[in-house]
Amino acid sequence: MGGEPHSRVITTRSGERQFQAVVHWRHEFGPAHCLARVQLSARPVAIVSEIRSSPDELGIGSEFPVVAGAVLAALPPDVEVAPEDVTWLAHYGEFSSYDAYAAPEDLDRVDLRWDGARYHGDLEDHHILEGDDAARLLAGVEFAPVPDVLGDLGWTY
Repeated sequence: MGGEPHSRVITTRSGERQFQAVVHWRHEFGPAHCLARVQLSARPVAIVSEIRSSPDELGIGSEFPVVAGAVLAALPPDVEVAPEDVTWLAHYGEFSSYDAYAAPEDLDRVDLRWDGARYHGDLEDHHILEGDDAARLLAGVEFAPVPDVLGDLGWTY
């Protein structure tokens, strides 16, 4: 596992460690990137945010298994996460596109399958989280707003 130049591990207010990074991967149509935040706890949760500095046609949705693999590969060497234990969330909002001004934030739970070497899944594995579903899933998990995290990582989007 490597590391991304725009990455860090922080301790949240609740005392949990969290990995934050602009993660790069090879999309079917070219180089792409996203913001990844992984809560490093007994119940690891990863939020992968599509950001507008990556072209619209290189989105995270259809390539989520590849994106998840890139996120795992970006973790620092001293961070261990069991791939089969991660709850994966795709995150969209006004930060995702220049055309999405004032768009509400959306979270999809993405149910990926780990075969021991890589993730598998497709668009049918994406489940839009409504109201209380997102709150229940994120209970006890802290994620700062996308613009704040990108700024802290020195990334202009």
